Formats: sequence, structure tokens, C-alpha cells
Amino acid sequence: AVNMPATGTAGTLGALGFMLGRAGTNPLLLDLRLTAGEQAGKLRTISRPRIITMDNKQAEISQGEKIPFETVSASGTTTTFVDASLRLIVTPHITPDGSVLMKIVATRNSIGAIRSGSGDPSINTKEASTEVLVRDGETTVIGGIVVSDTNDTSKGVPFLKDIPMLGWLFKSSSVSDSQTELLIFITPTIMLNKTVG
Repeated sequence: AVNMPATGTAGTLGALGFMLGRAGTNPLLLDLRLTAGEQAGKLRTISRPRIITMDNKQAEISQGEKIPFETVSASGTTTTFVDASLRLIVTPHITPDGSVLMKIVATRNSIGAIRSGSGDPSINTKEASTEVLVRDGETTVIGGIVVSDTNDTSKGVPFLKDIPMLGWLFKSSSVSDSQTELLIFITPTIMLNKTVG
């Protein structure tokens, strides 16, 4: 997690633990903070997608994987796919004073526990939606999308690790828990439509 204070007002969005804040209007200062965090090993930039849309037109960015679910019936087996992804939907509106009002929906679907019987995983969903007003070039931040990961690892010498009473000498196990917070930075930039004459 990154402890990077947001300037301006910040408020919680729903009961999911999502946070919304402002990172300011100076993109160079924001880039310097992010670069310093990466060099210190405290954060990692996953991607820097850019998308262009028109006033009042929805833009969507999605990244993830499709999880197969099998359904068995009298007519056979049917496989359907469910998205386990991070999806961001933004609908911008340019106000008369040159600010940008954005409707933002952030959805995080992840693989959950394996359901007994079918063996199919469940899908955990977190979603937050809000409207935020920012100036042209100002960055807003959505945070609080926390991903927890637990790894249980066992290693050992084949056959020797299975010897009763002495097997523990030839094997090791470790459990590691980690939590990472995903921060989404959104910077709208108004592109003027110039006609060529």
C-alpha cells in the first residue's frame, strides 16, 4: 500500500472501503512521487492505459481473465465464461467553465473459494460508483481496492519427507500473507476539436 496523501477533499464511497481523493493539478509532481515510490520498492505501476472519448460518451477499460464454468445437464456439458477482471467505466461531461464532471464505476471481480460439489470457483465482486468534478488536467485517485493473497508452500525430499517421526527433518513449509492496494489515477484532458479549413 502507498501512503500518499491526497490534496483536497476525500470521502469514502460506499461500504466497500473505496476512497476517492485528488492528487492535484501538477502531473509532473505526481509522476515524481510515483517514480520515487517505485524506486523505493513501495509501489509498482501495473499499466498506464489511455483512452479518448467524446463529451457524454462512456469509455471503458477492462483487464483480467475469463474463468470457465461447466454446467452438466441431460443434453450435455455446457461451458460458460465469467469475467474475473478489473473494469473501469468513465463517462465525462465538460462543464461550461471548462471543468470535467466524471461518472466513474470501478468494478473488481476476482476468483473466490472453490465451491464444493461442482469444483467451480466463486467470483468475489467489489464495486463503487461516484461522480467527481475536476479541472482540466487535474488527477483524481480511486483507492481502497485491496487484494489479499495467501500462499501455503510445502517442499521436501521425495520419499524421505514421508517417513513417520523423521520426515520433518526433510521437509519445510511456509505460509505467506500479503495485501496490496490498487490505486487508480484518472486525469481527464480536454482535447479541443479544431476544424481544418
